[in-house]
Amino acid sequence: MQTKTILLMALVGALAAAGLSGCKERVKAPAVSGTCYYIGYPKSGGLRFNELSKNEPDLEHCAVRLYNARMDMMATRTAGAQTIGAYNGVFLFASGREVRYSQHYEGPVFPLLVKAPDGRLVAPGSVVQEEAPTGGQVTVDIPRDLPKMPSDDK
Repeated sequence: MQTKTILLMALVGALAAAGLSGCKERVKAPAVSGTCYYIGYPKSGGLRFNELSKNEPDLEHCAVRLYNARMDMMATRTAGAQTIGAYNGVFLFASGREVRYSQHYEGPVFPLLVKAPDGRLVAPGSVVQEEAPTGGQVTVDIPRDLPKMPSDDK
């Protein structure tokens, strides 16, 4: 009985040690208030947070700043598939059609801003109105084969 317990405890300990040996420290975004960063990849390896702008009022303004920086890099053909940045401890991922955000560099990303048909960055799901309403009255014909209601006879 004791040998089974000892073997079981040894197995649990070995699995825990193997699980912890695979862990590595996660990349953390700088939590400097109001500062927008983009991430560079030096030849020596690793990541480098480069300051893009200071005094950004919120995450959306930094996202637009990062998107515009990406468009400038695209013009000079120095941008990759996406441009990654950070603002107040949150990571931003800009592509040609949207900006996504995540709490972790390696984690799942969620839409923050998407490109509208007119080129603006807007919140996902927002209504983009392409033409102004006419403001005039709209008439609708009543269908002929509607069922009769009891109140129609009165």
